[in-house]
Amino acid sequence: MLLRKWIICLLLLSMAAGCNNPWSSGDRVIVSKCSYNALTQPSRFDVVVFKFPKTPVSRNVPTNYIKRLLGLPGEILAIFFGRLYVWTPAENEAPLFKDDNVDPNDLWREVHRHVDDPKARDRFEKGEFRIVRKPPSVMLSTRRIVFDNDFQPQDLKAFPRYERWHPDDKSGWKIENSTGLAHLGTNAGESIDWLRYRHVTRPESGPPVGSGPAEPKLIADSMSYNLVKVVAIDRNNGKRIGEPQFFSGNPPVPHWVGDLMLECDVEVTQVKGEFWMELSKGPYRYRSRFDLTSGQCTLYRHENISGKTEEWATQATSVKGPGKYSLRFANIDARLTVWVNRSLPFGDGKEYHPPELPLKGETFADAEKRRGPTENDLQPASLGSSKGAAVKVQHVRLWRDTYYTASVHSSDYTAPIESEAWRRPDRFDAFRKVAYSTMYVQPGHYLCLGDNSQASSDSRDWGVVPERLMLGRALAVYFPVDRMGPIR
Repeated sequence: MLLRKWIICLLLLSMAAGCNNPWSSGDRVIVSKCSYNALTQPSRFDVVVFKFPKTPVSRNVPTNYIKRLLGLPGEILAIFFGRLYVWTPAENEAPLFKDDNVDPNDLWREVHRHVDDPKARDRFEKGEFRIVRKPPSVMLSTRRIVFDNDFQPQDLKAFPRYERWHPDDKSGWKIENSTGLAHLGTNAGESIDWLRYRHVTRPESGPPVGSGPAEPKLIADSMSYNLVKVVAIDRNNGKRIGEPQFFSGNPPVPHWVGDLMLECDVEVTQVKGEFWMELSKGPYRYRSRFDLTSGQCTLYRHENISGKTEEWATQATSVKGPGKYSLRFANIDARLTVWVNRSLPFGDGKEYHPPELPLKGETFADAEKRRGPTENDLQPASLGSSKGAAVKVQHVRLWRDTYYTASVHSSDYTAPIESEAWRRPDRFDAFRKVAYSTMYVQPGHYLCLGDNSQASSDSRDWGVVPERLMLGRALAVYFPVDRMGPIR
């Protein structure tokens, strides 16, 4: 087995050595060119490789792009509050937008003619679109880390007020071995002893100071590598050209992200009580409860305003009695998904109506009151123990979903967001006013977006991808070796 691994590594290294560009110019990817044929067409969520429609060949070198396929021929795709929605024509229905006077080879660039077309916007606001929900495997591929409790900020060790999982003095939760958490099962009553995550970060300027709890802020879609400034160098003399610039142009404007995933390893030390995982979004708290005696997992939605708790679904799991379990709970794409070890007791998950969209009898504007964050979102994730559950929790990680922006060049918010608003619930109204965008996918074409939505050159920018330029499906990264693995 070991010899076979070494042979595979040597073969892959020899493949990489044949590349003309330096290893740092990008990943080397294995592409299946036989994936798509007369019998098998590209599918939504495939990671595809295609020739760039604007310049398929530049200086006798093919210009190939790799993106995630999200829009299929004839569909209208909408981007709203970071999520994707789709309208699909009925079978044998004529194309919604017919371009008889356009050369078929130029249809790929016609996406801009039908961006935010009034007919498409009318369909969206009437609720004729459905949300695009990612399968669990894609959710795991497109998630972004918010905080890994195993890796504490070294520069904040001397400031306990910046601990993100910090138990209250009266709580039965305790920090164990610096990064682990434990509850001794001291709460025998019905109430849930919650340990809340606080998204506290160091001050934007100056060192952390003061005492008492630091102010938490909302979780944003910012990614550090979108904020890196690059310097142009003259190859002839090695001197700098101009001033450092953000590699994607202007620094991206952050957006609030409410679709989250919480995971941890739980050791149950006795057959008693209940273990809870909770994710907040807007006025709701979404909960999964594990009965450590029966193994039953139950999903709930709790509304803070009314205090009403709805029980949504129950399934049997293996979380029964003493032992160690890997648990994961996600609230992504208006669906609750639970993993127990490698199993999915609720299948792809429990779906619910996206609160951002109108209910029956409401207008699109009526739903604005449910859009955006509330004070709940300053406690976006929680762990709980009730009825005497004694547990040890390790490897606690909080993730967020990819937030798709309506435009790659501007903010989705219709008004500027002040930096102070990220911490002040009385200023959260600004987050409710978000623009959306609709895009038509021409027949015989595909709409492809990058997972790094804030700084991706993709179909939002230059158009859809003609089927004739689709090369195949990306299967795996083979170089650099430290990133080697399948692409999902």
